[in-house]
Amino acid sequence: MKITSKITLALLALGLVSSASADNVVYLTGSTAFRGVVFNTLSDNSGGAGSVFDAGTMTRATRGSANPASANYMLFHGTIGGTATYIDCVWSGSEAGIASASDVTLQNTDRNGNPIPLAGSPAQWLVPSSTTVSMTDSSANPTTSELEPTTHGADLAQADTSQAVSLTPYVAGTSTALKDYGQEGVVTFTWAKNYNTAPNPAWTRLTNITMAQANVQLGYPQLAAFFTGNPADTNRVYTIGRNKGSGTRANTLSYSGYGTTTSVQQFSIGYGVQPGETQNTTLLLQSEGNNGYESGGGVAKALGIDGSCNQADPLLPGTTGWIAIGYLGVGDALTAPLTTANFLTESGVMESDGAIEEGQYAFWGHEHLFGKAGISGYQDTVGSLLFSAVQAQLTSSGAGANPAAHSSGIALSYMHCDKATDVSYPVRF
Repeated sequence: MKITSKITLALLALGLVSSASADNVVYLTGSTAFRGVVFNTLSDNSGGAGSVFDAGTMTRATRGSANPASANYMLFHGTIGGTATYIDCVWSGSEAGIASASDVTLQNTDRNGNPIPLAGSPAQWLVPSSTTVSMTDSSANPTTSELEPTTHGADLAQADTSQAVSLTPYVAGTSTALKDYGQEGVVTFTWAKNYNTAPNPAWTRLTNITMAQANVQLGYPQLAAFFTGNPADTNRVYTIGRNKGSGTRANTLSYSGYGTTTSVQQFSIGYGVQPGETQNTTLLLQSEGNNGYESGGGVAKALGIDGSCNQADPLLPGTTGWIAIGYLGVGDALTAPLTTANFLTESGVMESDGAIEEGQYAFWGHEHLFGKAGISGYQDTVGSLLFSAVQAQLTSSGAGANPAAHSSGIALSYMHCDKATDVSYPVRF
């Protein structure tokens, strides 16, 4: 029996196929590090195992990035088992996604320590209408008319961790009792240093970070000598990171032993961290306290601003030159002008698919798909279909087949090791 026929029968059994004119809408949010994999899955128009929509029926609109796969807003439309369906996406980070699916609002703090709501929990979505968004890709942010007038929670959320280490933990009998569809694959991360066309010796020598060094650096910026072992490297190193809505942040804080609820000391380059600020290419370094960027793309853009090695350190008077390092998903870490030359090895091991698969490199997480508490009907059907399709998409695309590659997601079938929990070290099997 064809896949579409099976889905149609399932929908009929649930009473979801009818003559009603309104299209189904499923709201999906979560991980920015894994959104490229989900984008490829939802954009697949083949109707095969790695796709969600019936063959040839998918159209899409994206907003917020010149690269559609990195857009913060995505809207897909097509038929699923013959039923017209929108999948409406806002990528606000794993932690914000878990909170949104739980109908919980996470609190953040601005650079002055004042409480502010965390964007994306809940989210404001694109209006599910082909007329409103014209089903096109655009680097511009959505206009007011393209967004729903109010925020609301998500049906589904992609997350780089389980709820065991989440800021919104599972509590039975509450809205936080999310359905975990399971592990779709591996999501990959790296530390990277900022871009400098005229580097100084300290920047050149800073090539490696250990888990113990990351633990200290997250709390307060260190001198480059802390990482290089060379006492001449007196430039300060600043951390560029994510806000509390991020699964990349949760993995970084968990993996380093720092603790996901412990405040960090992070910085921004160019405006863009707080609500209403637009990130630019100005080499402006400022403290953000426990706050950070909403997406890995924001971290990549900050690290991609050239020239810090030749600028007076605005936070360390009398010193010329400063260095920034950041943690981000591998896909974002390869955003031009950043390349693998900016990657820091972790305890001497360079991030690669092969190093992850063999247990040599441990800075990665399991990608989960969650459904809101009590999810049912077509929303649950789409969740199950998406979960299976992402796995098939990773396998069919060969994500993990080349040991030298730097994939943003790796199929579980290529893994020769595993982590028992979110905070465990990988063990070969």
